[in-house]
Amino acid sequence: MLRLVADEDGLVWPDVMQKAPGRGAYVCLQGPCLSRMHERQFERAWKDKKIASGQVVQLRQRLEHAMLQMCRQDFRRLRSSLDIGRDAVMHRMWKKAPLLVLLAPDAGGALQRQIEDACGKRQAAGLKTTLVIFGDSSTLSDIVERDVVSVLALDDSPACASLRNYCLIYGQLRETE
Repeated sequence: MLRLVADEDGLVWPDVMQKAPGRGAYVCLQGPCLSRMHERQFERAWKDKKIASGQVVQLRQRLEHAMLQMCRQDFRRLRSSLDIGRDAVMHRMWKKAPLLVLLAPDAGGALQRQIEDACGKRQAAGLKTTLVIFGDSSTLSDIVERDVVSVLALDDSPACASLRNYCLIYGQLRETE
């Protein structure tokens, strides 16, 4: 669930950290819920405020930007445990620790098949492996502040839980566009 707040100008903003002042409304972050979001929901949630028109499209853009910012912060915090690139990720797959793998959908077909097959084999062996299709190569490169990144992996630990959630939410937002 995501908390939304409206400011005095009638603009709707995502409150990812749930610390913004004022009355908030909650929305489900699943794909079908996001695709069915409409203006009347905002008008019902904040009856005392005049909500500006076109807020659904702007909210999606603001939410996508907020999720990228949260991912960027978590990647900076977990930078030392990142393995970037095909060879490093495939080497990390040999370890038995739970793994979070982020793959850009515009990566090469051979790379996608190789990573998906390796993740499938790990899951079949009973090892926790979460594969997230995330943004595109340029978005992934921008977040980890590298030139070109199509795949990266890190241990799926409790310290990584918020990053995993933000990446999954961002992926759902990209699917509903």
